[in-house]
Amino acid sequence: MKLQALMSNSGGAWKVFVPLLGSVADWPEHRWPAGGPIPNPAARLEVLAGLGYEPLPGAAWRWEECPAASAEPDDPRAAVDLIAAIDLRERCGEVAT
Repeated sequence: MKLQALMSNSGGAWKVFVPLLGSVADWPEHRWPAGGPIPNPAARLEVLAGLGYEPLPGAAWRWEECPAASAEPDDPRAAVDLIAAIDLRERCGEVAT
């Protein structure tokens, strides 16, 4: 199974999470305080390490914009959501929770 961390902003708070097989309630995640800037790469790495993961060697965050759930189809002025992803592995010698 390919592991990835995803990062998104909904409701004004950035969060990073690791989708796993099973219940969404069991996904490791971290939320930063609402209204803050996009967490920098060092902050993201620290959180991933705390969750028991690390990026694969050479992996980089990939950003994509998607139409917001409330957006009107085909409206170029509609809001978008930013979503980022990075390929992961469990940290050596640690079990991710």
